[in-house]
Amino acid sequence: MRENIRTLRIRQHGTVLVQRSNWLLAAAAGLNFLGYLSWFLVLHLHSVGWAPGQVLDLFPGYWSWFYRIFFSADEVFAARRSQLAAHHPALQIAAWLVMAVAFIALLRRIRATPSLRLRVLLGLAGLFSVPLLLVPNLLSGDVYSYISFGRIAAIYGANPFIDPPAAFPLDPYFHFIGWINVPSVYGPTWIYLSMVVTALVEATLPHVATYVLAYKLLALGLHLLNGVLLWRILCYWRPEQRAWGTALYLLNPLALTEFASNGHNDVLMITLILVAILLHLRGYWPAAVVALTLAVLTKWIALPLVGLYSILLLWQGRNWGQRVRYALVSTLVFATLCVVLYAPYWEASGGWDQPGGRYTLRVLFDAPPQKRLINSLGDMVASEYGRLMYQLGKWPNPAIIDMGPTVSAFGNSINDDTQQGNWQAQQEKRFNQYIREQKQLRDQVIGLQQGVQDRVRQLGLVVFGLVCVAGVLLTRNLRTMLLASAWILFTYATLTAVWVWPWYATWFVALAALLDWRVAGRGALLLSLLVLLLYPMFPVMPEPTLLERYRALIVFGPPLGFVIIQGVKLVMRWRQHEVQMYDERAFA
Repeated sequence: MRENIRTLRIRQHGTVLVQRSNWLLAAAAGLNFLGYLSWFLVLHLHSVGWAPGQVLDLFPGYWSWFYRIFFSADEVFAARRSQLAAHHPALQIAAWLVMAVAFIALLRRIRATPSLRLRVLLGLAGLFSVPLLLVPNLLSGDVYSYISFGRIAAIYGANPFIDPPAAFPLDPYFHFIGWINVPSVYGPTWIYLSMVVTALVEATLPHVATYVLAYKLLALGLHLLNGVLLWRILCYWRPEQRAWGTALYLLNPLALTEFASNGHNDVLMITLILVAILLHLRGYWPAAVVALTLAVLTKWIALPLVGLYSILLLWQGRNWGQRVRYALVSTLVFATLCVVLYAPYWEASGGWDQPGGRYTLRVLFDAPPQKRLINSLGDMVASEYGRLMYQLGKWPNPAIIDMGPTVSAFGNSINDDTQQGNWQAQQEKRFNQYIREQKQLRDQVIGLQQGVQDRVRQLGLVVFGLVCVAGVLLTRNLRTMLLASAWILFTYATLTAVWVWPWYATWFVALAALLDWRVAGRGALLLSLLVLLLYPMFPVMPEPTLLERYRALIVFGPPLGFVIIQGVKLVMRWRQHEVQMYDERAFA
């Protein structure tokens, strides 16, 4: 009798704990939704956006209702550099803080509830995505480039790898595009998918809002598919972490913002990488090579993963005959797909450096990421070096690049010339002289900065190459291959890339979800939350504030510091023979 009473009490206590855990999980999910609603609210302000969202324009009367309840029209349309918009970055940071705290709380609850089902995670991701699909302003205008490239190929029958959007100025959506002189830097995998989206939109409701919504829904659908793929992969080798591992990526504010809100095509590359991993686990290694090749032909940053997978296949070969077969088949699959998918758009005519030359792959070497530095640690180092040279009197003021000519610079001399009678001619002469001097100084600063930036870019390539070599040495099996791939992408996004945007971090987050929580999981959480601060801290004035100047250090410093500390600890353990060199669990 006593045993039955004791058993009943234990069951009742367990039921109470489960109910309490469910309520805490629901509360954390509700807090997350409030965070996304606050983000949605702040993105009504044009000063924090980079491109129009368009979707809400399908609902007549929405904006008049919004002006009455929340922000006035003057504040909504305030210019980025105006006094009225001075506090808008603070509002964006406040909304980010709510999302970050809510996600950390939700992830803690999910880690405490390992029995959580996949459909719950998918439902939460869908719920959180609703405000993001409707945001009136985007944090990136890349979706309009996707629209343009799809229309160039599907409607105009031109070559999107050579013909930029500027070649079609009469296109009805031309004025929404930011990079009008840049052809597609994306591979044929994405271009063909963009053509399908173009055909579907044109056959249903050809409108800019429909296009934007179509690409957002495509990205969201692929994002949800990635959650399913992560769940399936984790069921194979880490079933105990399938709930929090899937949630780390699927419910991550960075991933949801960049895919459901901004519609970035990085999600397709991630999908193909995860498909390749799942195919390998099921023994279909040739199909895995196909998936990885398609990932490379979406965005070229996936190329190191193909090399690492080739090394993995060589290590798995039981004899040299099998290794040779792996190498030949992999090379043949990769080369065939590249040739077949690029063939309809392959051109190589005229001089490579000539304006009239038509080369399909030239855009990969001429695009802005190969010529400019932005948001990176390298950008910060180059900018601070220029300021130091200016303070030492060796350079002109680097801020002159962003400064236009002002009448105040020569206003005093105009007053002097009025006493001579020929003041109008003197004014024009002095103005032209001032413009020439400013242009000379600007060209001088650009030349000096370009030299520094080239050195920074070369150093980044060297470091990235060394990290790739280390990845090759580490790769022995699928776990170490994924480990090497994750840290290669982490190093690129945080340290070696000179052109960086927040969505680059999603590559690492997706692979970190498959690794251990102690280093990879925590590093991914830290990076994914901090990298969103690049948006509100992006400089808008010729002379940025301290936060804007050191935004790369604020964002990338903590994740890099955390990883370096863990790496030092690992080396110390290895030297003390506590771990083996190729113990992937220690590296994870």
